[in-house]
Amino acid sequence: MEQLISIVMPTYNRAQIISGAIESILHQSYVNWELIVVDDRSTDHTENVIREWTRTDARIRYVYNDREKGPGGARNTGMLAAKGEYLAFLDSDDEWYPCHLADSMKTLMQTKSDISFALWAERHGDITSYNFDNKVEQNLLQSMRTTFETWNNGKTIIFEKGLLETFLSHTRNFFQLNTMVFRRKLLDEVGLINEHFYLGEDTTYLLRFFDKYRIALQTKPHSVYKESPDSLYFFCDRWQLDPDTIHLNEEIYTKIEGLSFKSIKVREHIRDLVAQSDSIRKKAKQLYYIDIGIASKYYTLSYLNRYDRKKALHYCRKSLRHKATIFNLFLFVKLLFSSKSGNIFLRKALNLW
Repeated sequence: MEQLISIVMPTYNRAQIISGAIESILHQSYVNWELIVVDDRSTDHTENVIREWTRTDARIRYVYNDREKGPGGARNTGMLAAKGEYLAFLDSDDEWYPCHLADSMKTLMQTKSDISFALWAERHGDITSYNFDNKVEQNLLQSMRTTFETWNNGKTIIFEKGLLETFLSHTRNFFQLNTMVFRRKLLDEVGLINEHFYLGEDTTYLLRFFDKYRIALQTKPHSVYKESPDSLYFFCDRWQLDPDTIHLNEEIYTKIEGLSFKSIKVREHIRDLVAQSDSIRKKAKQLYYIDIGIASKYYTLSYLNRYDRKKALHYCRKSLRHKATIFNLFLFVKLLFSSKSGNIFLRKALNLW
């Protein structure tokens, strides 16, 4: 008999698109599931849409988020309400392929793993991209196959120790919360998601499982990640932004500044995890790269604020404290002796970072 899987779906003002995500769950070949849709205090008619679905299928439940507002609090509300032996997640603007739950449960049983992940496709408008088919990603996957245990002719890679360092070393992420399936009892050891992270809360949560449990990665797409216009990351086309004029658009700048602060907070958290880890062999190297990443975030904030000398110097000092480089040293000197720093070298440095 199929074991019950509790699917947690946080949502906020997604009345127009949430039905696509729900329909992808209804199309699963694995049928013993419950869907817990957690409404993070929507102000549109999201609740009405979900209520209509609950009348259509008794496996769908509507839950109102009564914890910290944000994706972390909403997901925690769903996990606490779950009745299943297994947990899975799906965002309300994304979709699963019909095989996801069935293949994940089969993989867990065959490999005796605690957690299952899979790859995903990305959809930009009407275009679906399979980015893991690229040469760089395929080489990274092959490298992991030669380093770690494999099943099913290399289609599944098994990790027990060394995954955290592998994750930090790669330029490409192969692990996503939307493809995760695991035993609910692991919550007793791992705990809930950090509700104070509003960016990267999913990644920091996944890292808690690395090197502590047997983890299976299925190297085929199980979900579709859609870049919605109202997504936290895609409120604008950042490739079209001019770093020399961002300061003139207060709304865009405020959002970029806020995301930078949240990103720094997550990187600092990961740095603490690395510093405390007993499984990372090249710890100094990993800490170095994390420090470079934090320094680059502060450098960017300093550059964007270079017309506000006091504020720019504040961010530049923070960048230097984490890691001194030719870029932030040069910017610091320019800020000390000039109220404007539009040097082409600085802009090139911003693009490099």
